[in-house]
Amino acid sequence: MLKIKKLLLNNIGPYQNQEFDFDIKDNNPDIHIFLGANGTGKTTILHALASVFDYFEPDHKEHLSNKIAKRFHFFEDDEREMAKSYSHAIVVDENKKVVDKIVNYGCKNCGNIHQTFEKTHANNFTISRTGKSYQSNPLSQDLLYFKTAITAKDLSTKKIKFAAFAYSGYRFIETEKIEISDKENFNPLHLALEFNKQTAKNENSLLLSNWIVSRYSKAAIEETLGDKPKADRYRNALNKLIECINELTDNEYSIGIKTNPWHVGITYCGKSLEFDVLPDGLRSILSWLGDLLMRLDAIPWYDDSVSITDQNIILFLDEIEVHLHPNWQYKILPMLKKLLPNAQIFISTHSPFIVNSIDNSKVYLLENDSCIAKMTKEPLLSQTGWSISYVLENIMNAKNLFGYDTTISLKRFNELDSEMVSGNFDNELEFRAVVQTLATDSEEVLSIIAPRLFRLKKITGKDLLDANTK
Repeated sequence: MLKIKKLLLNNIGPYQNQEFDFDIKDNNPDIHIFLGANGTGKTTILHALASVFDYFEPDHKEHLSNKIAKRFHFFEDDEREMAKSYSHAIVVDENKKVVDKIVNYGCKNCGNIHQTFEKTHANNFTISRTGKSYQSNPLSQDLLYFKTAITAKDLSTKKIKFAAFAYSGYRFIETEKIEISDKENFNPLHLALEFNKQTAKNENSLLLSNWIVSRYSKAAIEETLGDKPKADRYRNALNKLIECINELTDNEYSIGIKTNPWHVGITYCGKSLEFDVLPDGLRSILSWLGDLLMRLDAIPWYDDSVSITDQNIILFLDEIEVHLHPNWQYKILPMLKKLLPNAQIFISTHSPFIVNSIDNSKVYLLENDSCIAKMTKEPLLSQTGWSISYVLENIMNAKNLFGYDTTISLKRFNELDSEMVSGNFDNELEFRAVVQTLATDSEEVLSIIAPRLFRLKKITGKDLLDANTK
């Protein structure tokens, strides 16, 4: 079982030099949440992590995956030290023993990035600074096998021990023409690390609707022939997808399949809806989660006695909460933890409902200071006991919990209140006007300023909430 233990980013995106440690305590979920304002490098981290497992063209051919080369600042080195721009990842096994150290670096000869692997590592977690101590292939045969499998035309003769996938919440599923085919010879690892996977439509890939129909029909045939175990295997991933959609939507939406002619849609309020007209949040979830389960189902796993969702999986998710109502957002991580119990999951988000939806996942707080991104403190462990307001104010540093006008008025209220407490009544008329504005905003705002006004009344003897008193 392979996991990412550490990542170092040097002169990539907004990062000058930042290390992340993904070690977790026993029994804690292997889920890592990157949290920060726009421009703090959350997507840069995910793309750098995904490139650890991605395929790199040899002989200075351009590496286009996720356009990560555009995030590198420098493409130069002096052949004695590490290149000026590089990412360095440490991969460990289930016993936390180092199996590979992987470097992506800016190449001065072609202006793109290349990948090398440390020749020796002696199970230490230090990072080599010497460019001569690297080789072209990984030490881990499992990692090498996976990288060669990504570009294979046919995986039928291979046995895969682990797989990595990347998705963005901005991907949408489309209505697809049903074509029943027994070929299904697409490579489920090809483009699996592209976050948007838009180019997948141009490849010899299996579309989600066709996969659903294929599994549904093959399971029905095997059941008719009396082979229920085989029928159950065909239905396994499809049933997982159906269960997730039902759980996420409280059974309001469900996958519907019709024959003669074949049709796959989503049933809502007794009607079958095309994928194109579904709510954007559901289209996004169906797109990436359906694609993931379809690929997991198509992989020839080394140990096929293990459920496809229990395999060694590494998952990178970029803002998958986009378009989702908060009631759906807080279900995503618990659902994934239940669906993929052995997966290592990395996720970027702006949602407080994601952050407090699960206990003991690691939360990395990021900030951008003078155009350089960094972690603000040691990672936190998420808690479902955190309220949304606590997450917004204390974790996400979103202090303005009210609208713009009310926030400005509250700020001025605090300034004038301090003046009044100190005995300066020069701006009393303005203070009364601000109080009247805030008092009519909402009961919640009134409950915030009322204790301060009662305190002022005790100090000054003036009822400043009453516009008619002097």
